[in-house]
Amino acid sequence: MRTKLQLAIVLICLYGECRAQQVAKAAASTTLSQDPVVMTVRDRKITVSEVCSAIGSLPPPQRKGYALHPALAKDWFGPLVALAEEAKREHLSGAQDPKLNEVDRDNALVSDLVARIAQQTEPTESEIENYYQGHKSEFEQAEARHILLSDATALASRSKRSAAEAKAKAAEIASELKRGADFASVAAKNSEDPYTKEKGGELGYVSHHQMEPAVDTMLWSLAPGETSAPFEGRFGYEIVWVEEKRTQPLEAVREVIVGKIKSAAFEQRQREIVEAAHVTLEPDYLNAPLPCDSGSRAFTLPNSLQAP
Repeated sequence: MRTKLQLAIVLICLYGECRAQQVAKAAASTTLSQDPVVMTVRDRKITVSEVCSAIGSLPPPQRKGYALHPALAKDWFGPLVALAEEAKREHLSGAQDPKLNEVDRDNALVSDLVARIAQQTEPTESEIENYYQGHKSEFEQAEARHILLSDATALASRSKRSAAEAKAKAAEIASELKRGADFASVAAKNSEDPYTKEKGGELGYVSHHQMEPAVDTMLWSLAPGETSAPFEGRFGYEIVWVEEKRTQPLEAVREVIVGKIKSAAFEQRQREIVEAAHVTLEPDYLNAPLPCDSGSRAFTLPNSLQAP
């Protein structure tokens, strides 16, 4: 009789344990169906609520765009999570302020990771010298002046002059310069660039790609002492004169080079971390918007994703 009673108790316990496991699994399944996975970052499953909460911390234009296009959200949030998780693996603490949201905490972790990589990437003298010799064009400068004649169609212009009239006026000035007129004096009299007119059109020393494209191209096509023919740029018709060209010495650009080498090292490390994380978007969201409520952190799942 005792044996049968003990067996009955065991069976009841087993049944109760199994029932508890079934309830737990059912609850987990219900939770998953209510908050489905959107993306995977390494072995971490990112759910709708997490992504919507992260998106909710962004400015309205980004918030709306990322919710409508989950692939964009993946390309932003996935790498952020990957880098933050790497920072945790390296025992970095980030910001501890409890008032910060999850995105800000992740950004703080990433900032700590950037600082650590920069600290670990201290270029040698040889690396600095090699970079300088291989990228000398980055450190070239031209000392130049220009004359601008604007027209009604030019960018940010208040002129009522037509483009044809501006072109004709530029041609007149070019002829005057060819006859030996002083460029600075002509610029002070005729140029319509309010920032350089009083200085005789002086641009100072400018580097590659510092000026708008048309002016930049012309500057680097001229030898020192040469004056360009009139040409059309974004702000009107231009005439430029190159007084001198120089390459900045290594010591003047050393810190710039160190920064570039460190930045390149972080970009390479970042690519490695993100690639290793294998950030993937769930198929359900390849062509469907995220069910985020744009007005708050709350979100509502569409009927197709609701639990049956």
